[in-house]
Amino acid sequence: MKATKRQSPVNFLLILIVTLVVMTGYNGFAQVNHLKDFTHHKFAYENLASAIKSSNDGVREDAIYLVGKYKLVDFEKELLSQLDNEKNSNIKVLIGLALYRMGSEKGMQKLLELSVNDSDKKVRRMSLAIYNEFISGNANRTVAR
Repeated sequence: MKATKRQSPVNFLLILIVTLVVMTGYNGFAQVNHLKDFTHHKFAYENLASAIKSSNDGVREDAIYLVGKYKLVDFEKELLSQLDNEKNSNIKVLIGLALYRMGSEKGMQKLLELSVNDSDKKVRRMSLAIYNEFISGNANRTVAR
């Protein structure tokens, strides 16, 4: 009679943890994307660009968050334009974070300017923090001062 080996619960738990780590590890290596990677709708770009420029703060916040979360580099120009026109300090910081996530060097240059010239203390402080984080994470890249 052959004896079968029973796996202990510890081995099973270890295999489960390793599997979860491997499966979730792939999300950490996300690259910048283009809108066409997500949708083939012919008005998607226009709709999102107009949402970034909307007069409704909530719509603007959601559109900017979406662009930053999915690193949609197609909207760098719109974000930089909106950063010049934006009055809401929270949305300015959100634009800075979206530009940071996209790895925009033009955006980091703009944040460096904001850290010195903006009238809101929160925007100055957060812009400098985002810029410094970009520089420390990209030691081989620099933004002209």
